Amino acid sequence: MMKTNIRLIALLISAVISHAEVSAQISLTRTKPEGQSNWDLYIKGLIQTDVMIDFQDMKLKDGFAAQSIVIPQHNVISSNFSIKQSQIGVGIEQKNCTDRLSAYIEIDFYGPNGTTAPRFRHGYLQWNKWLLGQTWSNFSDLEIFPNMFDFVPPDGLMFTRRLQLRYSTPLAKKSILSLSLEDPNIPSITLPSDSLNWKKRTLLPTFTALYRYGTEKDYIKAGAVLSPISYDMKYTSQEDYQARTIIGWGMMVSGKIHVTPQTILSLQSSFGKGYATNNSDLNEEKYDAVPNPYRRNALETLRLFNIVGICEHWWAPRWSSVIFYSYSKVGEETFIPKEMTREFRNFGFNIAFQPYKKVRMGIETNYGKKETFENKEAHAWRIQVSTALSF
Repeated sequence: MMKTNIRLIALLISAVISHAEVSAQISLTRTKPEGQSNWDLYIKGLIQTDVMIDFQDMKLKDGFAAQSIVIPQHNVISSNFSIKQSQIGVGIEQKNCTDRLSAYIEIDFYGPNGTTAPRFRHGYLQWNKWLLGQTWSNFSDLEIFPNMFDFVPPDGLMFTRRLQLRYSTPLAKKSILSLSLEDPNIPSITLPSDSLNWKKRTLLPTFTALYRYGTEKDYIKAGAVLSPISYDMKYTSQEDYQARTIIGWGMMVSGKIHVTPQTILSLQSSFGKGYATNNSDLNEEKYDAVPNPYRRNALETLRLFNIVGICEHWWAPRWSSVIFYSYSKVGEETFIPKEMTREFRNFGFNIAFQPYKKVRMGIETNYGKKETFENKEAHAWRIQVSTALSF
């Protein structure tokens, strides 16, 4: 799959270079018969270098995630140099017509097993109000992402990429409604260790709805997700497999306000059951549903609560800082495996300097702590120095 993605990307970039004029934005405008439209091709991206110093052992090296802190506590200093956050994207847009059609594809360099091999990030088509492909889940808020350097956002945010079919439409001058059907393989579950080859089933897509009200700068969003979780199970080898489906759900409130022209406050909170894989930290960590031994190991959804507060302040036209705090808590059900994380929190602060419009550099620190259901805990601290050029 990775080789296929890389080959498609290479062909698309080759087509762009061979048919387009190279400038700050590569564009293609051909003369069309009257009544037909033009096409614009463009390339955009990011080149970022990071130097990270950890003071405790963490499983994730290229982004700070409290869930990846190693338990038991292991205080050890290590460093990591990375360019993996660098990205390149190629898009095409149809202009000057009633029906707007566009396509976009993007990669970064978070390859498997710690390599810098290209990794597929986004790839989608847009036609008027419709979107089809992989991009940020509709149950996310891309606008709330602060001016920070770490690849991983504050741990409590709903922030994941999904394959989806999305429909977005304005309801009034300041309001937009978006509905989506997303990858039915989204749910991430824990199966019983002694089961007779119980297996996850891909059956029904996840449904999301997101409502946005406000201006371009200040807004509030309310979102909901319904996530069917299906699996095949049986209790004896003589039985046939039975398909079972339970429903995960989640609610989200998110918003941003410019208190002054220099100070921006953002807040997001979410809660529900069986939707944990939409969390940036718990994505694919099998926290959506776990077996209940008191009910013959039938899967039950887990509760999850998140809250994130972010403040961004510009000290001067070229100097800014971000400070944030994030807290997440999994439910208290007695059947949850003791080694699973019960709660985690994340604090971060940075100072960024932007000497040119497309260049920024700075220093950032992240602190995180997690606690398991068997009352074991560990914390970690990281310092990161970064330089980024966008184009």
